[in-house]
Amino acid sequence: MVFSKAGRIGRILTLTLVALALAAGAAQASTRQFSIIEDDAVFLGLTGRSPDAALAESKGLGADAVRVVVSWRRAAPYSANRTLPAGIDASDPRAGYDWSGPDAAVSRARAHGLKVILDLSPSIPYWGSSEPNRCPHPIGGHPKLGLGCFWKPDARKFGRFATAAARHYKGRVAFYSIWNEPNLENYLYPQSQKTKSGTVDFAAKRFRELWIAGHRSIARVEPKMGKRVLFGETAAISSPRDTLYSALCLNRRGRPYTGAMKRLQGCSKPAKLPIAGLAVHPYNQSALGNVFTRSPTGASLTMAYLSRATRLLKVAEKYKRVPKGRGIYVTETGFQSLPANRRGLSLISQARALNESDRLFYGDPRVRSTAQFELFDVPDEGGQDIFNTGLRLQDGTAKPSFAAYRLPLVVSRLGRKGTEVWGQVRPARGRARAVISVSRSAKGPFKRLRSVRTNSAGYYRFVTRRKGASGLRYRASWKRFQSRVAQPGRAIRYRR
Repeated sequence: MVFSKAGRIGRILTLTLVALALAAGAAQASTRQFSIIEDDAVFLGLTGRSPDAALAESKGLGADAVRVVVSWRRAAPYSANRTLPAGIDASDPRAGYDWSGPDAAVSRARAHGLKVILDLSPSIPYWGSSEPNRCPHPIGGHPKLGLGCFWKPDARKFGRFATAAARHYKGRVAFYSIWNEPNLENYLYPQSQKTKSGTVDFAAKRFRELWIAGHRSIARVEPKMGKRVLFGETAAISSPRDTLYSALCLNRRGRPYTGAMKRLQGCSKPAKLPIAGLAVHPYNQSALGNVFTRSPTGASLTMAYLSRATRLLKVAEKYKRVPKGRGIYVTETGFQSLPANRRGLSLISQARALNESDRLFYGDPRVRSTAQFELFDVPDEGGQDIFNTGLRLQDGTAKPSFAAYRLPLVVSRLGRKGTEVWGQVRPARGRARAVISVSRSAKGPFKRLRSVRTNSAGYYRFVTRRKGASGLRYRASWKRFQSRVAQPGRAIRYRR
């Protein structure tokens, strides 16, 4: 084909501008994220499945870390007592604690080369409440959810538990995290209290106290881990932004509390919290929808609006509530699918949504980790829709999302003649080479487009400009593995 000089210059200019745009975008991307996988029931040995096999599979899929939840109540001695017997030192890990479940998960994960994020979480022993006579109580105030104890956890007693856990797991944990979804009444109750001066965000105040007590305990036992305690673990709905602001002694507008509310929220002299980062669970409501799903409220932190978390951190930095430059850690998320949940995505759509969420988080320089909740779907209970976001069906059959998790691939349209191809070789250790192939139709053969070299974290990203590029089907291959087949779609970015 013959081009005029002006045509060649125009083509060169266009390609140069594309390259510059890509370079700018790559500079803003978070290209060193690590991958977390969590399946409490399986990893803790609570099902008939092999925890070792599941953890080995997780490592083979490319996970770098597992999140292990340690329930204060399950580990604690005399958890059904409203007072501890005399002579029991709750800060001593040998004082009747049962660490057997988390121990097995931590040891197995480390044996398979996986790092551990240990989350010290509810429910609580009855004696761990500041009002133990209220335990047990209907979870979240809803009798149908059963009985447990989440009522006014005592921060000083929690600090002793954190001391015991830190002593027991010393040298075996990459990160600690404190509490689980404190903005939900299912895990911290009550959420608010009315006073003459206004409504106090009780959950936020209590969560701040719990975090400070837990952090101090961990830092005393193992000083280096004082810099590796995550803050938050908030659910994406039920106003997590408001809870986090209040826990950082800021009102809902992101301004310091004043007047009586300053005292009532426990913020008379707010200290800077030495958080390692902000941990979030950016599911959509009920883990349905996809990366484009709109947020139910302006205070939620669903995945399409996770940029709100960056703004929150910037405000907290401005008022010296947290150190500068702390990242966002996605520690739990996923998408529900058919047939386990009748409202869930199709299996093909779940695989696509999983990859698109990876691409979304990749584009945020604050995000330091991605997460997948559940390896296996769990059996239903009496035909009820239950939370199922696994990569395998209840019978163990791999869903399309299983392969999609191993080799993420997303193709985005750049006009009629261009596409951005983004992907990751998640299991690779260091740089790798993937082969990208294309097909013109659903039944047509795939032909090699190009070979790409990843960065050290396994990511690659390039633009292809050719006639009909936006109408092709794309597939990535690495060793004996193949990605899902991806078709060009809209650009993946946060909503405003």
